[in-house]
Amino acid sequence: MAFSSTQNPQRSDQGVFLFLFPYFSQNLTPMTYTFITLAFVGLILFYWLYVLVSNCFRTHFSFFNAQKNGLVPVMQATILSAKTIKPGKHPWLEIQIVLENFVGHTIHRTIRFRDNQPQLERFVPDKVIHVGLDLTKRPHDPVLPMYIKQPTSVVFVLFCSLLTIGYIAGCYFLVGEALSRIYLLPKTYERVFATSAVWQLGLAFVVISIVLRWLLTRMGLFVKESTKLQNWDLFYKGLGTTAIVKEYRDTGILINENPKVEFLYTFMDYSGQIVKGKDQKVVEKLKNAKLSMMSDKEIMYLPDDPSISRMLENLGDHGTQKTIGFYMKLGLFVFSVIVVSFFCLDIFQK
Repeated sequence: MAFSSTQNPQRSDQGVFLFLFPYFSQNLTPMTYTFITLAFVGLILFYWLYVLVSNCFRTHFSFFNAQKNGLVPVMQATILSAKTIKPGKHPWLEIQIVLENFVGHTIHRTIRFRDNQPQLERFVPDKVIHVGLDLTKRPHDPVLPMYIKQPTSVVFVLFCSLLTIGYIAGCYFLVGEALSRIYLLPKTYERVFATSAVWQLGLAFVVISIVLRWLLTRMGLFVKESTKLQNWDLFYKGLGTTAIVKEYRDTGILINENPKVEFLYTFMDYSGQIVKGKDQKVVEKLKNAKLSMMSDKEIMYLPDDPSISRMLENLGDHGTQKTIGFYMKLGLFVFSVIVVSFFCLDIFQK
């Protein structure tokens, strides 16, 4: 049965399931722009579903699962300093602690959390507390005071469940309606998508994202996931030592008019072997003239593979990188809303 392009598209549940194969095997209509558009929209919807589920469930319940499976070793930590960053009945605290990592090397961390019982004055300088190291949070900060209760809110679970169900239902309706209409009028929608802004915006965004990510990574303002994982392993599973700086050179990269310098160094590992390493860091202009006096650097390396090492100061949390990551995620969200909106206009106005 043939469908005229002037007919009003009717809902067809059968069309949703027969869309991909039977119809196009019998009607050799080129559907290039349709497939590209559907692929972009599908990837966007699936990505935000992953973000929603990850933030609503996996992140908040990982600690309890880790405790149940014995993946949260408890260690002693000494409080170096403590301050209140947000007062209230249950104030937010920021404390600096010193503790041992998984291989017994002393490390320093700054953690923020809500104190549910401030009247007990448990978090004061020079006091020893117990902290848990949650391995499931890799590459994020795994340190959590064991005194802090993490109750599972029924309201929160219900809200996340309803939000997830609503999102999936909305996606099902949008995708199902789109496939039904495209099944009924394939040639019409191919012409629509050929001039649509959906795939054009998608391609432009992909190109801009690749170039921007490459530039930010080169300047050290954006850290790849593999680098975050390696830094986590170095900090929480690595050994520290003092490396001798053999050479330094300018990389030609400026960040806020400060040069990025590459250091080449050597150090002795736990077995007595001399190992070479290199790392980069941004050096302030005032300190640039004193580079010749920097004869050593504190570094951390992996005991199982000493060739993997980094300067200790590069393993901490950098506010600039977090800010850039946040704005990139915000830009992706705005782009997603625009693309899905244009897709809905193309589908429902024809």
